[in-house]
Amino acid sequence: MIEPLANPFIAVSKKYLSALSKMVPQLPIDRYHYVLLLIDSHDRILTQKALSEILHIDKSYMVTILDYLEEKGYVKREKNPQDRREQLIRLTSSAKSSLPIIRAAIKELNAIAFQNICDSNKLLFTELLTTIQQNLLDISADSLEKTHPILKNYN
Repeated sequence: MIEPLANPFIAVSKKYLSALSKMVPQLPIDRYHYVLLLIDSHDRILTQKALSEILHIDKSYMVTILDYLEEKGYVKREKNPQDRREQLIRLTSSAKSSLPIIRAAIKELNAIAFQNICDSNKLLFTELLTTIQQNLLDISADSLEKTHPILKNYN
């Protein structure tokens, strides 16, 4: 049986995110910690649409994430004065005070995840993930049929 490449990534992601949540039990959120870091890194210029594009997720799922973070008092949405159709995402003071805790937990968890792995293998791992992402970027059914004609039988 051929295992999809995504399966080990999904398993690692679930374990990582579960561990991260356990490392910050004092926070009222148990998920989407990284979304807060992304919003913070784009101070005052990040729209809901742009955030969904950065995360490569569907806009409707982005709404679910932001609804959760807004309900927990971590983000607020504001109409963009330059384009009333857009919503700008802002962190609340509660979110800003939680960022150092989240950053410290991620740094510690990354160290745990990479223990017993030498620096050259860490670098190789990162390079391989980047290459895999590039290889999978913008795959369409048409492009697959052109490069892998056997797949025509399955469409």
